[in-house]
Amino acid sequence: MSKEVLIVNSETEDLLDNFNLKDDEELVIQKQAKKLTPKQKRLINEKNDLKKFCNKQGGFVHMFYINRKLLFYDLDIDRANIARIIYLATYIDYNDRKENLLILHKKNNKVEHMTKKEIQQKLGLKRDAFLAFLSDMKKHNLIFEVEEKFYLNPEYFSKGENFYKNKEYVRIMINTTRYLYEHTTIRQHKTLSYVFQLIPYANWKLNILCKNPLEVDIGRLDKLSLKDICELLGLSTNRNSMYLFRDNLRKFHIKVDGHKYYLFAYSKVYAGEKTKDYYIINPLVIWGGNNTEEIREIINYCFFK
Repeated sequence: MSKEVLIVNSETEDLLDNFNLKDDEELVIQKQAKKLTPKQKRLINEKNDLKKFCNKQGGFVHMFYINRKLLFYDLDIDRANIARIIYLATYIDYNDRKENLLILHKKNNKVEHMTKKEIQQKLGLKRDAFLAFLSDMKKHNLIFEVEEKFYLNPEYFSKGENFYKNKEYVRIMINTTRYLYEHTTIRQHKTLSYVFQLIPYANWKLNILCKNPLEVDIGRLDKLSLKDICELLGLSTNRNSMYLFRDNLRKFHIKVDGHKYYLFAYSKVYAGEKTKDYYIINPLVIWGGNNTEEIREIINYCFFK
């Protein structure tokens, strides 16, 4: 019996259905190893680097939002509670297990759902403040309670595979977000929430706050000034008030590998008689891009450290 050898690759494999054999012939298929183009190699390397970058921050949670609209803008929730719900999001289960269930890893790394008391302890709130928070979150469908188990709404948060690729999203880095929250006072939660509300204005590649966050050309970014930011957030644009807000933002920091990094980099550029100021959010906390080389340069050269 003769053998007909056909070597196929990704471009010819679909022709097999039309390949006619005689009764005494056998088809032996040898698949050619597909040669990767330089672009494909770069994308694979970027994916591996991105995985390492995210793993170093303890992994991440996807947070979804509407582009160029303050986070949770349509929900009339207490401002300080924005920082609290984002902090809690770092404790949700994967979406291929018990999706968005608030969990804790306990003895022997056993995974158990987080009780109401444990949620309160994690948030660091007194009883009345915690009950007000929980009521606020339930009222606006950000938290659901089922049989004394608490879940976060998957329309806003998800951990694991991204099933919502048609939505705008950002990665909330777990370890750094927890550090940030756990090292702020209850009074600072409101200011921290202002930071998170600005996420939809962070350029997806470079984390620069701007009016056109999907722009890929840095020269075309319409950067948000301190005044722009205050106007967006409904804060006073009085000079002293703006500088006080700026100084409060400068106090936020995280620690990674024993190094102190600030949450914001503030830049003021002078060109002749004109000046332009803008902010960059530290990608070690939130980031939506893929090129880790670019983002490492930003971390190193924007004085976060």
